[in-house]
Amino acid sequence: MVYAWTFIAATPPFQCKLPFDDSPLNNLTNQLISSYIPSETQCRETQKSISLKECQRCFQVVNNSAYNIGSISELSPCRSFAFDRTYYQSTIVEDWSMVCDRVPLKSTVQIVFFVGYMVGSLVFGVLSDKLGRRPIMGVSFILMFIGGIVCAIAPQDFIGHGTSYPLFAFGRFLLACATRGIGITGFVMGMCLC
Repeated sequence: MVYAWTFIAATPPFQCKLPFDDSPLNNLTNQLISSYIPSETQCRETQKSISLKECQRCFQVVNNSAYNIGSISELSPCRSFAFDRTYYQSTIVEDWSMVCDRVPLKSTVQIVFFVGYMVGSLVFGVLSDKLGRRPIMGVSFILMFIGGIVCAIAPQDFIGHGTSYPLFAFGRFLLACATRGIGITGFVMGMCLC
């Protein structure tokens, strides 16, 4: 469960989705495409706190037309992104646009996971001493099944974007608790067989 995050939340290469990305025209000039990408000077003047690469991936030039290229324009944060699908069909980073100013959402889920790791270690360790190892291991397997189902359905479109992120974080919490319940009780049961 810990290492699954590497694939579930992989961040594929991305860039701002430009207004003409969905158009059927294939012969767009490089000058037109580059007119929407912020220049190094624009990034240094307006976005000093982030790197040049990050600025060019997360911002686009507004108040722009093909006729006034070179004039001073504003930078606007991107709200939709084009992701490279060479290695991944889809990840939750792409589904929920967890890039640029939304990167903390990705970190928060991982923090919730490790809080679940801690809670699972404390709760299932004490409960397995009081109630027995086998019942707690059985409860942990059921909890892992439920957490896995919750994580699988949370990113789906029918859940809705407002509830899917907290639901996914809750599922990761349950998975972490269950993982520790299985690990702790399984280790003690294995040591007793020796």
